[in-house]
Amino acid sequence: MAPTNLASTNSMTAVSAASDATTRDRRAVLILLVAVALYNAAYLASWALSSPQPAFGDFSGLWSFGKFAARFGAAIYDPFALADYQQQLDPALGGGGFPYPYPPTFLLALIPLGLLALPVAYAVWMGATFAAYGLATLGRDWRSLAGLALLAAPTTLINAITGQNGFLSAALMIGGLRLLSRHPVIAGSLLGLLAYKPQFVLLMPVVLLASRSWRAILAAVGTTVLVALITSVLIDNAIWLQWIARFPSYQVLLAANQASLDHMMPTVMAGVHAIHAPPALGYAVQLALSCAVAVVIWRASRRGIDARVIALVAIGSIIATPYAMIYDMPMVAAGLALHWKSRTDAGESIAPWEIGLVVALGACLLAMIGHSLPFVAAMLLSLLFASAAARGVMRQPALSPVSRR
Repeated sequence: MAPTNLASTNSMTAVSAASDATTRDRRAVLILLVAVALYNAAYLASWALSSPQPAFGDFSGLWSFGKFAARFGAAIYDPFALADYQQQLDPALGGGGFPYPYPPTFLLALIPLGLLALPVAYAVWMGATFAAYGLATLGRDWRSLAGLALLAAPTTLINAITGQNGFLSAALMIGGLRLLSRHPVIAGSLLGLLAYKPQFVLLMPVVLLASRSWRAILAAVGTTVLVALITSVLIDNAIWLQWIARFPSYQVLLAANQASLDHMMPTVMAGVHAIHAPPALGYAVQLALSCAVAVVIWRASRRGIDARVIALVAIGSIIATPYAMIYDMPMVAAGLALHWKSRTDAGESIAPWEIGLVVALGACLLAMIGHSLPFVAAMLLSLLFASAAARGVMRQPALSPVSRR
């Protein structure tokens, strides 16, 4: 009996040591995330006290959109009238302004903000959209290491500094995908609302059709139509026609200012443009990668929507569109947080090289505030996508000789 007891004791000792190591690792991660989150808070406070121009970053533009649309409706698509109004609100703009390229849908969120004072509106916008972001990503598990990771992520700091809509886009996308199997109507409605940024719904038909989510498709279409009617009735019955008419001019304006935007865009097109490659090469690479992303997501979605598929869609949405900014990256952080949490909950470990890849991407995004690194960002995003796609292939069961026939 002695050898048996000794083996049992050794086994229990090994289990206890492994448990202690896991506890130490979690404690170390917790300390690191708290430190980074505190750094983000200090950086944001320092930025706010430095009196940036315009005040509260791009959010001053979003706030002005709401104020303008409440008074002048469809005239918001007149860039000269809008710029004149913004100059009245903030003479420090120095002749510049923020054009409004979004569909009218977005105004339903912005008009209430325009009724508030700018500092109050900023606090409400950041607080409400980040809360929706955390809830959509983690639900009741928001008080976890994954929730703290979202708070500490560089993407959170970037979106807070710019005052942009990255949290809202991520909440609609991630929340819609998470609810797809259990509450397809709600999921479809959220994905329909995501159409306020059309470039991020490019992959949604692939996901919905591959997963045969017919009720979600109907809900998405119905929501889009309903919101169009609401905006026409409440704001201006000509507002959608004005957006359609002005959209080509915004595309021309974007192309003319591409060079000044490259350093803020982690996209394939911006990366190719930044290394001075021929535009034709950029279009070819963009098309090839977009098709590859769509194929991978189609195949993954046919097996059901899980955390890995959500991560693929979030990362793939940035790769597949030629227009995305660094403040749109919270959807990638949310997808990765969800994917990694599901793996660790299942007892899987995250490889050091995966962690290194994410850290490198975060550092790259922070550096892009002042430096032009879109090619590096696009490469890192592609590697992250390939990593998540390969994990799905590795986990598929091997085919038996019968099934091979």
